[in-house]
Amino acid sequence: MAAATSSSDPNSKSNSLPQVGFIGLGAMGFAMSTHLVKTGFPVRGYDIYGPTLDRWQSTCNDIPGSRATIAKSPADAVQDVAVVCLMVANHHHVHSALFDEKNGAVHSLPKDCTVIVHATIPLTQPLAVRSRLTDEFKRPDVKLIDVPVSGGVARSINGTLTIMASSDDPKNLEQPDAKVVLDNLTTKGKTLFIIPGTLGAGQSAKALNQVMAGIHIPSASEIMGLAAVNGLDTKKFYDFLVAKDSAGKQRPGWSWMFENRGPRILSTSPPLASATAIINKDVGIIQDEEARLGVELPLLNKASDVLKEVMKTHAAADDSCVVQWYLGFDSDRSNLVVERGGKPTVAAEQQDALIKKVATAHAIVHLISAYETIKFAKALDLMHADQRKQWYNMIAGAAGGSAIFSAVIPLAFEDADGVDAAFKKFARERFTGDLDNTISLINHAKEQNYHPILLEAAVEYLKSFLS
Repeated sequence: MAAATSSSDPNSKSNSLPQVGFIGLGAMGFAMSTHLVKTGFPVRGYDIYGPTLDRWQSTCNDIPGSRATIAKSPADAVQDVAVVCLMVANHHHVHSALFDEKNGAVHSLPKDCTVIVHATIPLTQPLAVRSRLTDEFKRPDVKLIDVPVSGGVARSINGTLTIMASSDDPKNLEQPDAKVVLDNLTTKGKTLFIIPGTLGAGQSAKALNQVMAGIHIPSASEIMGLAAVNGLDTKKFYDFLVAKDSAGKQRPGWSWMFENRGPRILSTSPPLASATAIINKDVGIIQDEEARLGVELPLLNKASDVLKEVMKTHAAADDSCVVQWYLGFDSDRSNLVVERGGKPTVAAEQQDALIKKVATAHAIVHLISAYETIKFAKALDLMHADQRKQWYNMIAGAAGGSAIFSAVIPLAFEDADGVDAAFKKFARERFTGDLDNTISLINHAKEQNYHPILLEAAVEYLKSFLS
């Protein structure tokens, strides 16, 4: 094990921080846990994959004043800790890490410790974990907090994640040891959202964000591919959309996912920051709720179709590879987005106007993703005034955010004629003159055997708003 070190000053901040057991050191867990180590927390890390654990130990050893140690099992990771963080892939892994017959953490959990589940899991699973802790393992003393996160690896590294926290006892969220951990992951608590309700409420809030994220990840690839087949300088197109307008506002085609994924889409060898399997899993959770609640989210389902196709061959690859699926894996144009960077084939005098048309097309996708998000919020009964304000603020500043979402959702909340009326008014004001141009873009792409699946579906929605 790595040697733990600490300040000799008993009044130092680092000595007052609680011992943390961190289970799950994938891309997000690695970044979150090493941020805690850099902040001064004594962290005991565990991952089932040995090479990852070795890399984590090496990274922590290079952190000045590191108080990190490695564990041999989940049970070993939680000995003598005050807080346990679980950042594993899915709910099956949550149950395995906690309840495995031989090495499960439950066998070593200290009395009255706090277990924080950061994984995105089905909405019913936090209560299922609580039931097993209390009824099966007779550990009602263990405090359980449901805390999914949003913001990607970059914001994990910086401790600026958006976090959605809920529990079966509100006091658990104010418990000092848990609170100091969460505050240090969320811009000193500024992006920590306490979600009213019991366990699972945090997952409900995350699911709303993931409706947007689940559409925006494949749409970022789709729109970059569309720009490429139209002969645009893809780097110039990306730079246009991420640059703010003259009034200092994000352009209508901007989304957090587009800005975040764009550099990886423009790279021939992008780093593995978020595997396709992760967003596919999250979308699957939403679809299960979609069926349970009887709500229809057609654009999200189209996005799911795309992700499932990519999953057949590239489940473990970074999800920026979706663009290559659109262009054809292993085809002679699979890297067309990269090749078009700085090398447009469209005439210079046409390029700026065409960039704006493609950007508007992306904004249409964002309009429909915002509409499906508010539909899902209604199905989850999250439309009371205090609830909707909270989830709007949360998503607007998280990975699901887009310029269109920030513009249209407040109008939908305020319109006396209802959500549908608000979206129709917004669509007529913003997109009435853009429908023909967007249809022409789609038809031109299809002539080149490029199918902008999400844009085509979004346009059908738009037609209904404009009719």
